[in-house]
Amino acid sequence: MSLYKVPFDFTHEEKVFGGYLSLRQMLYMILSAISVGILFLNISITIKIIMFFSVVSIFITFAFLKIGNIYADKYFFNILKFIFRKKKFTFER
Repeated sequence: MSLYKVPFDFTHEEKVFGGYLSLRQMLYMILSAISVGILFLNISITIKIIMFFSVVSIFITFAFLKIGNIYADKYFFNILKFIFRKKKFTFER
């Protein structure tokens, strides 16, 4: 029996919701809508508004911004992985 390698292209996302939003994008949109709960905290109204708009803007950025061929959320998680990975230091003279 012959085995053939099939190339995969994972850079394309299937638009599931109305033909406009992928599942990942819809998840970030739902999370930004849930962040309305920040407005019910017992803190100053200015702090509430600043926190709300910063959380919503981060989620919207993660959903729609592309940096090169990579979406912003994957780019951010790759940066976090790079920062927190185990590093190997060699000292030579």
